[in-house]
Amino acid sequence: MAKCVSDTLAAGIAAGRNDFTRRQFGGLLLGAGMAAFGAGSGVLAGVRPAQAAPVRGGFLKVALFSQSTNDTFDPAKLVHPGDYIRCTSLFGHLTRLDEQGKAQPELAESFEPNADATEWTFKIRKGISFHDGAPLTMDDIIFSILRHKEEKVASNAKPLVQNVKEVVADGSDTIVVKLSEPDADLPALIGTFQFAIVKNGTYDFSSPVGTGAFKVKEFSPGVRTICERNENYWKEGQPYIDGFEMFSIVDHVARANALLSGDVHMVVDLRGPSIDEVARSSVASPFITNAPRYTSIQAAVDIPPGDRQDLGLALSYLIDRERMMKTILRGNGVIANDHPLMSGSAYYDAALPQRVLDHDKAKFHLKKAGIGNSRIELHVSDASAFSVEIGQLLQREASTVGLNLDLRREPADSYWSAVAGKRALFAATFNPRPTYNMLLNLAWKSGAAWNFSHYSNPELDTLIDKARVTLDEALRAEIYSDIQTTIHNSGALILPAFISFVDGVSNKVQGLTPIPVGALGGFNFTDRVWLTA
Repeated sequence: MAKCVSDTLAAGIAAGRNDFTRRQFGGLLLGAGMAAFGAGSGVLAGVRPAQAAPVRGGFLKVALFSQSTNDTFDPAKLVHPGDYIRCTSLFGHLTRLDEQGKAQPELAESFEPNADATEWTFKIRKGISFHDGAPLTMDDIIFSILRHKEEKVASNAKPLVQNVKEVVADGSDTIVVKLSEPDADLPALIGTFQFAIVKNGTYDFSSPVGTGAFKVKEFSPGVRTICERNENYWKEGQPYIDGFEMFSIVDHVARANALLSGDVHMVVDLRGPSIDEVARSSVASPFITNAPRYTSIQAAVDIPPGDRQDLGLALSYLIDRERMMKTILRGNGVIANDHPLMSGSAYYDAALPQRVLDHDKAKFHLKKAGIGNSRIELHVSDASAFSVEIGQLLQREASTVGLNLDLRREPADSYWSAVAGKRALFAATFNPRPTYNMLLNLAWKSGAAWNFSHYSNPELDTLIDKARVTLDEALRAEIYSDIQTTIHNSGALILPAFISFVDGVSNKVQGLTPIPVGALGGFNFTDRVWLTA
């Protein structure tokens, strides 16, 4: 899929044409063909009962695995699944990703690039208004994109707008995004969670106003969110439900039991035997989304002993990836190789040696690291999916090679603000992004908001930038190969497997389809689902 898109663009540039359609762009789902997803899955993806015609009414209840006092409605600050669901419910986006990860029009009714993809023109739908009745204007859209450049916003998406040179209005219903360098992936980028459309000049999100399907009724950070239908939503007949409530049930067994008892309609992150219990029930089903989500063990390379490259390399040989797939993930995932590109991608480097459990190599690197009998703390949490179980696997193997690994289980509600990136060794979970380049900009560029390892490598920065602007697929694959090798050998990342989203959904919920960038329809479902009696 990626090859066809870029070849089409390259041909158009060579011919000096500007005849691309929206269907030729924005679908580079992490650079991979979707056929690779699900190769290791134990349950069919997106299995749901037969769906009837949509009906209006009902109140949806959703249970998350964690919430935080830092929960937010500010699209620039999103971190947790609840943040994503809140913002896709309350705000609109110019584009929206479909089941194949392709960007489709949303608030924009069409989008087109110029000949070399350095400018993108978005034609905006007419008649859209905010919850307070104010009409959507081009100034609102321009502000919503460029706010991520502002220092005072401190946006998690700041690395994603570095290539945006200017955003200008062309009349009353068109904007043009001008780039410093070509980017064939811009429509997918502009549809990600952080690029929600807010009112011009909004910096305070304590009383958020958007163009989305729902309005806020109650919001208690770390406790619950209640939203009610926006009767003036621009999609005719939608949303179908009257409203929804989100709250957390940290214990995964209790979360599954709440689904089976009918106390909630949807739960994020089913675990272990609970998957089979839900599959056997007559009231709910597992909802599996195959995607390159991962939980890794990371080293902060500026905090001892995380600054010892060989310690990270030793840990990478102490994880039994096959056992993790069988016992922890129950087959719902794909083995990884200590870098964030998934096998099956057009850019995956199969020539890079696959790491496996190897005590001798682990001992070699531990000796070079000079750790000796010193106690090494590894911080994990229920906030980082499966990190406790991954830590236990590592601890088991560490004991066989003389590494004194101390597992520290941290509270979920403060993990991302107080632990991740602030300890030498810790777990981190990353949801997929529409393109690999987007993920790399957020997680591996020097100084990026989610570069939890604080890894700073000018050569890697250059490679990431080159991958974005290179349109020749053979050259692009070479660049991504170098990126994989650099991260694989950094000692900053132990990434054993990609983890499918396994959620639970009541049979009363209809209209849900898997979107491979997140759980429960890519965290973007509230305007589309309905409840049967």
